[in-house]
Amino acid sequence: MLSSRNRIVVCSALVLELGIAGWTAGHGATWLLIAIVTVTLLDTGWGLLRQRRLAELAGLEIAIVLAVLMARGTDPVMTAMVAAACAFWLLRDRGQPATGTA
Repeated sequence: MLSSRNRIVVCSALVLELGIAGWTAGHGATWLLIAIVTVTLLDTGWGLLRQRRLAELAGLEIAIVLAVLMARGTDPVMTAMVAAACAFWLLRDRGQPATGTA
């Protein structure tokens, strides 16, 4: 299993590689957005199924919202803001959960 730092590197590299491939193929930001949606869905799905983290539902919701925004062709500013939220979701620190003291 990947550590938090390794997961950030792998997810970032995958998104950047697909984004660069999209720009090279002449598709502009579409491939970059598709890469962000795909990697976020896969990462949150992994967190839900294998690690049983309910907090991953928030990332799943953000990825679904981005996919719907892209499918409907809505405002590009809103799409870019949600894409940034997905990217930040992928880059978040997934360290040990805080334990409260009683």
